[in-house]
Amino acid sequence: SPFSSLLTPSLQTMEGIYAFADQIKVYKGILDATQEIQSWLRYHSVNMVTSKNEFGKQQSDIDLVADKIIFKHMKASGVVFAAASEESPQANPLNENGSYFVTFDPIDGTSVIDCNFSVGSIFGIWETQDLQ
Repeated sequence: SPFSSLLTPSLQTMEGIYAFADQIKVYKGILDATQEIQSWLRYHSVNMVTSKNEFGKQQSDIDLVADKIIFKHMKASGVVFAAASEESPQANPLNENGSYFVTFDPIDGTSVIDCNFSVGSIFGIWETQDLQ
């Protein structure tokens, strides 16, 4: 058939896909984490807690929940060596053989979430084990 070459990926295409397989695992971890956070937000109200992060910003329960969710998914990816966040700014080791370092703000815009304004998560991804 004249279309069979379109349906069969070339070796070059497959090599390109596999070259980024570990990076795709990081993105999948982020996607899975943000979906879990979105579900949590849908069914829970947000409450401020008495603690402050290391930058002096008052935390909300969603800051802490989202932080744990993201760390869980970065570890589950199997390719993230360590991660740090606004809530946990020190390097947190996750996978000894990982090759990525991920930084993130789990929920940016927490102070306006009770007004139904948009919030988001911010991520930085480095292909390194050390950000020094």
